[in-house]
Amino acid sequence: TLLFNLKLGNTVPTTIIAGNWKMNGSLALAKELTSAIEQNDLSSDALQVVICPPYVYLSQLQSLTEKTRISIGAQNSHTHVSGAYTGEVSAKMLQEFGIEYCIVGHSERREYFQESSEELRAKLRNTLDHQITPIFCFGESLEQREAGKHEETVILQLEEGLAELSLEEITTCVLAYEPIWAIGTGKVATPEQANQMHLSIRRFLNTRVGNENSQKISILYGGSVNGKNAHELLSQPEINGALVGGASLQAENFNQIIQSAQSLL
Repeated sequence: TLLFNLKLGNTVPTTIIAGNWKMNGSLALAKELTSAIEQNDLSSDALQVVICPPYVYLSQLQSLTEKTRISIGAQNSHTHVSGAYTGEVSAKMLQEFGIEYCIVGHSERREYFQESSEELRAKLRNTLDHQITPIFCFGESLEQREAGKHEETVILQLEEGLAELSLEEITTCVLAYEPIWAIGTGKVATPEQANQMHLSIRRFLNTRVGNENSQKISILYGGSVNGKNAHELLSQPEINGALVGGASLQAENFNQIIQSAQSLL
């Protein structure tokens, strides 16, 4: 994939704007959104736009974006490559369709599907083994933040998730800090709060992969990002992009986020 090819030569993280549709969307939205995004100049290697729709729209979006620089990602993949797992999709299948990214460990998967650190490690391993860039998510609850345990919680999730990956593999991952209390709630971490957590994440990465390698890793912020607050969040020095939920279902809103990212390159 583009990111796999670029990453090891990078000294600056790629700015990534990724839209997570969750269990939303339609054929009409796929056409409207891709048509709107294409109006932007996406020629710079410093910016990558990714759309992560439900599985059923992946193939159509692949067709719609074939001659563009928009990348397509999945929202999940299974821990196994194949087998008797009715309703599941593997990283090997996603690779066959040219899917470049896959979200791993979103808080909704952790909460509603009880995904454990062990499962998430297996998912990270499978996506990387099939040349798919994982967007690995983690974040604290409101209770953990109010108890002052937010940094401890996030670093533990990172330690457990990345435990079995090599230096090169960690450098290839995209990380997404999503405070659970800010997802879909309209509440957003202040730019300073978000940047402080991203700084803590970068310091942790320094200990795992070294300072030079940690600078190549894109750390995204997610949690009620929209066209109005994107510029202020993305202008923070440690924030390298956004994992966008609701706003990625609205062409104009999502475009504003992309344009904010471009203005800061």
